[in-house]
Amino acid sequence: MGAQVSAPVENAQRTLLAGGRLEGGQLVGVTRKDWQRTGLSWKGLEELSKAGAEADLKRVEAIFVRDKRSVVEFVELRSSQPVVASAVLAPQLSSRFADTLGEELLVAVPSRSRAFIFPKHGLDLSKYSAMVWEAYGETAYPVSVELFEWRSGTLKAVGMFER
Repeated sequence: MGAQVSAPVENAQRTLLAGGRLEGGQLVGVTRKDWQRTGLSWKGLEELSKAGAEADLKRVEAIFVRDKRSVVEFVELRSSQPVVASAVLAPQLSSRFADTLGEELLVAVPSRSRAFIFPKHGLDLSKYSAMVWEAYGETAYPVSVELFEWRSGTLKAVGMFER
């Protein structure tokens, strides 16, 4: 069953943003009834969620994956909690990784607990397709195999990883 409270991601073919909250280590979707009680628009919910996304970003593990010359190719975000999909929406994501990946980022979010952050320029992203699909397939809670451009905490789909 899909999320009761969701919104499309710009240009996405298969991905939606879904409203949710963490309760007892589990991600719980916001119900339409609960959302209507708040009186918030989707934009208002996004604004309210930014602080939570920042907190989530601070508590995820960032693994810097380097090439044979020790240059960072990408960063993998991981957590035992289902908060990584929220963490990639944090307004400070770019500044956290700007020194190693640059300020323009591409993001893959194959599951609630794993994401991959790539520099926008300079990589052949097709070589990461198998990695993204593996992460997508190994979880009970897959998110997406689409590739997103990240800008100030918003996502825009720019492609899809092929099998």
